[in-house]
Amino acid sequence: MRLRSTPHETTETSTDGTDADYYVLGDDHLGVEVARGLGAAGHAVTLVGGADVDDVPSLQGDPSAVDVLCDSGMSETSTVVVATSDDGRNLLVAQLVSTRFDVADVFVVVHTPDRFDLVAEAGHRPICATTVLADAVVTDVRPRLSEADAT
Repeated sequence: MRLRSTPHETTETSTDGTDADYYVLGDDHLGVEVARGLGAAGHAVTLVGGADVDDVPSLQGDPSAVDVLCDSGMSETSTVVVATSDDGRNLLVAQLVSTRFDVADVFVVVHTPDRFDLVAEAGHRPICATTVLADAVVTDVRPRLSEADAT
């Protein structure tokens, strides 16, 4: 069974009418790159984690710590992407964000495809990093293989 992440677009506004903020909770290269991508797309984004980057607004601290999340300014109108390197931690943080901060729009990076359904059943939007990366590699390699076969 192929597990895929489906593209999803939302346009949300906060109670004051401004665009909702995006928060990326992750302490490694994936979280940094997701935050950069959202920022480049014109979204207000804050990276919460251990990475110190100059080009993305960030809050250093453990993204699973309640006090750090409270300091982030996250609210129920925020969109959150949980992107640490551990599936269990990602699910735990997603549950915390959903229950403590009442955030409804929580995307969770899943590294092990077998855990995709578990995250979805918990009410979050899973994105399987392994499947997305594998699909990108196949998409990139396939035309090159066709070119090699033609010669």
